[in-house]
Amino acid sequence: MRLRRPSARPLRRALGPPARLARRLLGPPAGLARRVLRPPTRGLARAARAVSRPARPITRAGLGVARRPARAGVSLVRRHPAVATAAAAVVLCLLTAWLLETGLQQWFVAQGMDDERADLLSAMVLVLLATAVVAAVSRRPAPTRVGGLVGFTAIQIVPFLVRAATAAPTPGLRYTEDISGWILQPLGMLLLAVISVIVGAAVGVGLARDAVRLPAMIRRRRSWPVIVLAVALVVAASGAAVTALQDGPLSALHDYSVSSAPGSPLATPTPLATPNATAGPVAAIPTPDVSLLRQLPGEIQTLSISGHQVLVYVPGLYQADATISLPVLYLLHGTPGAPQQWVTGGQIQGILDQLIAAGTIPPLLAVLPNGNEPNSNDTEWGNSSLGNVETWLVEQVVPAIDSQYRTLGAAFRGIAGFSSGGFGAVNLAIRNPTVFRWAGSYSGYFVARSAIFGSTWRANSPLYTASGLPASDRMPLYLGAGAQDYDFRPDTVQFATALRSMGWFDYELQTVAGGHGWGAWNAELVQSLTWLGQLWGPEPWTTPVPGPWSLPAQAAAGSLPADGSL
Repeated sequence: MRLRRPSARPLRRALGPPARLARRLLGPPAGLARRVLRPPTRGLARAARAVSRPARPITRAGLGVARRPARAGVSLVRRHPAVATAAAAVVLCLLTAWLLETGLQQWFVAQGMDDERADLLSAMVLVLLATAVVAAVSRRPAPTRVGGLVGFTAIQIVPFLVRAATAAPTPGLRYTEDISGWILQPLGMLLLAVISVIVGAAVGVGLARDAVRLPAMIRRRRSWPVIVLAVALVVAASGAAVTALQDGPLSALHDYSVSSAPGSPLATPTPLATPNATAGPVAAIPTPDVSLLRQLPGEIQTLSISGHQVLVYVPGLYQADATISLPVLYLLHGTPGAPQQWVTGGQIQGILDQLIAAGTIPPLLAVLPNGNEPNSNDTEWGNSSLGNVETWLVEQVVPAIDSQYRTLGAAFRGIAGFSSGGFGAVNLAIRNPTVFRWAGSYSGYFVARSAIFGSTWRANSPLYTASGLPASDRMPLYLGAGAQDYDFRPDTVQFATALRSMGWFDYELQTVAGGHGWGAWNAELVQSLTWLGQLWGPEPWTTPVPGPWSLPAQAAAGSLPADGSL
């Protein structure tokens, strides 16, 4: 058997040709030679170029570090544009509130609104503006609305809850916490915010795209529960939204409609400065059963006098005893407003029920007239080109009330009001001293606006007309203002100073907590009626006298501090 010599082919296949192996390990011969024999001048030339090259500025490295957050922000915006749009809306809401909110609030208050409504309307306007700008730039209405709602919550709802938690109820009244108000009022304001952001986004980019998508969303069955829940929330919050716009959201948190409630505190009213408790008629012997009849709740009746609506509070005692005649108190609303504000925001029925039941004031009729004209809701309760409201009230309403109800006449007829109603009350009393024998101003002013009265503005300004009233015709005046009412409090101090300088000492000047809203007006109402109850006595129908306007001599000292401050 012939033996075959082992073949080297497998080894050559594994290693390849010698030349190929050498090239793999060492590279081409020419390249190897170039690497080994590279002239040193080439390296020197590179070093020389590096030395001659200008050095990079040191700040460039710091600039690169500073650019990293910006680049990260741009990257975040690109990855999450919806979140970035919502965040931009929130930031713009906060920025506009910081820049414009105070001035806008003061403008609304100057138009006659209370602080709470001014805050709410300012927040709505600012959120509408911010969402319109962001939506116009981003073309993303949905995240813009979400951001607008968050911004509204930050600038309106959260501050409202803080104010509500720290605001004290009206001193001298029992109350119950209205838990539904604490829930529905934020929901009502949130509903108003929804309206604002929808309008704002519509101004920015329009609602066309949403309108196209809405039918498809309704057709999807999975969306039905969400739609039903949204409709239910809108229905539940709509009433609260109307209350917030009409009376301010703070007015819905305390319920004064009960004369007593378990666990509800009874605050003590601040004592008045002037000792007027002995002024006016006081019955020595109470009428039998009057203390029981005082506990009967009153009711609100509606009249129409010469085409104007007039609401009348009638105490329960009036219906129970047909032999008793009562004093009358006229309460004027502010601007813009209506007599219903006294019922909803002021809760006048519950407050009068409590004060009558406690014996703080005698049972009385409260008349709430409507001072608006068809062509204007800002008449300042006077005769002007806008309407003859003073003539209507003095010559038609007062005789109609006296003829339809059992009253005690001018000796026991007073008038009061809040804001522009406070101006109207004092102005009407000074111009008609034989009709009204007591007047009260709750955060009012005392110089008429020439834009309404024209050339007769001075003749309708109590600051200038009070000095012309004879001393025998002067009536007691209550002047109240909120400690934080920076627009109307100075006017009240100025008028009180003027009264003192002219020798008109029959007045009470009081400061209460709060600003230009129901938190202050209710407190002023209770303070003034406490004083009025001292003047009129517990049962004025038992001792008819010429009038309760003769104050004791010690009242000549007045109640205005020496420095003229409240």
